[in-house]
Amino acid sequence: MKKRSLAIPATIAALILATPAHAGGGGIGAIMGATLPEQLIQEVTLGNQYAQEATQTAQQVQMLYNQTRNLQSIPMMMWPSISGQLMNLVNVIGNAQGLSYATTNTAAAVQAQFGTPTGVLPNYGSSLQQWTSNFDSQIAGVLQTYHLNSSQFQNTQMAMSMIQQMGQSATGRLQALQAGNQLAGVTANQVQSLQTDIEAGNQAELNFMAMQAHSMTDQTNSVEPILTAPTQPGAF
Repeated sequence: MKKRSLAIPATIAALILATPAHAGGGGIGAIMGATLPEQLIQEVTLGNQYAQEATQTAQQVQMLYNQTRNLQSIPMMMWPSISGQLMNLVNVIGNAQGLSYATTNTAAAVQAQFGTPTGVLPNYGSSLQQWTSNFDSQIAGVLQTYHLNSSQFQNTQMAMSMIQQMGQSATGRLQALQAGNQLAGVTANQVQSLQTDIEAGNQAELNFMAMQAHSMTDQTNSVEPILTAPTQPGAF
């Protein structure tokens, strides 16, 4: 996957120093306390990172699946490698969902501080929420296919506990790998889609913020000569 960097407007340099970020969420500790422009840039960086991790995890799970596809059950000696990749998958899913939530909050903060933009941005937050809903539905669908209850995988801790339980039997190990292989493919596609959306949306937000900041600077420059001009006799 080719990484791309954001084009940062020159006006944003001052905003990075001056614009406090609205408190986000989603457990993305790296972007807490950043200015809004910094937060937008860091979200894109995390999107790239998580998309790469999702692709790598899907490849590793697929390789393990291919090694065992002709087996009726999976021997215990193979489980550490399999469970390790399934744990990685759980972490990737949790990180991507957290990033979507944090990016939604950032989009709301941009609109709160800089106004509601035209074009694609008014729907940016809702599209991120729709991504989360779609991803959750796809996860539930995969789990249901393998007779697993999505309520047992509601958070990272529960999912990891369930994986450990499934590893206690040969059939459970096979079921976990089969479900994990399909889910890893879904996750790779979904996280790549999220990364693409965040890259485009956050770039648009940076451009909008730069335009607003430039407009405010122009207004200040046009008013300042009037305010600083010496008062002529008889002016009032």
